[in-house]
Amino acid sequence: MTKSYEEYLKIAGNVHLAYYIEAAEILGIKYEIEKRSLMARFEYNGKHWYIINTATPLTNTTSTTIAKRKNLTNLVLSKAGIPVPKQIVLKNKHEAINFFNEYKDIVIKPTQQLGGSGVTLLPRNKKQVVSAYNEAYKKSKTKGGNKVLGEEFLKGENYRLLVVGDSVVGIVKRKAAFVVGNGKDSIKKLIEIKNKERRENLLKPISIDSEVKLRLEQLGLKFSSVPKEKEEILLRYNCNLTTGGTTQECSSLTHQYYKDLAVNAVKAIGTQFGGVDIITEDITKPAKCGVNEINYNPGLRVHYKVDQGESVKVAVPILQYIINNI
Repeated sequence: MTKSYEEYLKIAGNVHLAYYIEAAEILGIKYEIEKRSLMARFEYNGKHWYIINTATPLTNTTSTTIAKRKNLTNLVLSKAGIPVPKQIVLKNKHEAINFFNEYKDIVIKPTQQLGGSGVTLLPRNKKQVVSAYNEAYKKSKTKGGNKVLGEEFLKGENYRLLVVGDSVVGIVKRKAAFVVGNGKDSIKKLIEIKNKERRENLLKPISIDSEVKLRLEQLGLKFSSVPKEKEEILLRYNCNLTTGGTTQECSSLTHQYYKDLAVNAVKAIGTQFGGVDIITEDITKPAKCGVNEINYNPGLRVHYKVDQGESVKVAVPILQYIINNI
């Protein structure tokens, strides 16, 4: 009898490994938790492999390095004919201001980071650009001088397409953190209420950081402001689940164009597995779009913890692919 996710989580001690050991039981794969909260060993038909947190045997060193360094991802995909936003390395605050003056709608982010940390979208004046540059520089994990990127802001919705080999096994629309007014509680209180719900669902809370403060400033609001009943307040542009985002399963809505784009993007950086972030104004038909980044060891929660639609057990096809290809 299949266990509940909470039982798998108790065994694995790690939200990502829990999905993989559930899939192992579905497929009849032997597994052992070698290091709780970190690593599991899997065995099937004389083969064995390890999964460490989100890291699987399907990625290699070069593709991992390309995916980690957003400027390399952008360069490789552009040369492969895959649409990407205009992007340059910003060596100092003056270059950041010049990039803002040229493009107006921009993103400033670390060259290398995880979970959307240090990313600022749509700064609206020079002061905000300088603040965004400083934040990206501070949060950048890149060693050396090229720590900050300037990127053209693409209009549209954010989608995560999970690619394994030649297939897209899961697609979700990602929505940034938001609250809905009830006519009596402040934005701060609404965030507290929503964060309680998120913790109960084993999700990380909405982060209160510089991006949220900037977003409220752009809206002419404060944390003490009281939104009207049913008024939706988008708190940030960054859609990461780790910063309070939500997801909607939308595989049936997605045009084949975007599935092909995602598979080709993963192949372009030389790997077999990845989470491809695509921004487009219309997922149901070919439209202006761009690949924002590729996650080399994508977390699976976005496909399991959906707010709308049915969750997809994406760990099953991933393990099936490992069985057939390692």
